[in-house]
Amino acid sequence: MQLGRDGIAMWIPTRKEAVELYARFCVAHYGVNALEKARLQAKQLGRQGDADGERIWDEVVCEIEKAKPKNLPLSWSSGV
Repeated sequence: MQLGRDGIAMWIPTRKEAVELYARFCVAHYGVNALEKARLQAKQLGRQGDADGERIWDEVVCEIEKAKPKNLPLSWSSGV
């Protein structure tokens, strides 16, 4: 925790925590389409020249792949 200018404590996530948070959000929001959505986001950022954004979203993709349940349909891991 860090203190803001007004003395209020605020949580600033590490990169790893942010990646895990976005991966959980994608799974919760997009369900079985989460992996596809994250891959598309990474590709879009790469095409726009945002190499840092592409790398972070590639990390989100990896986190989603690590966390995917074994009983989800094959579409969960289909490539884009």
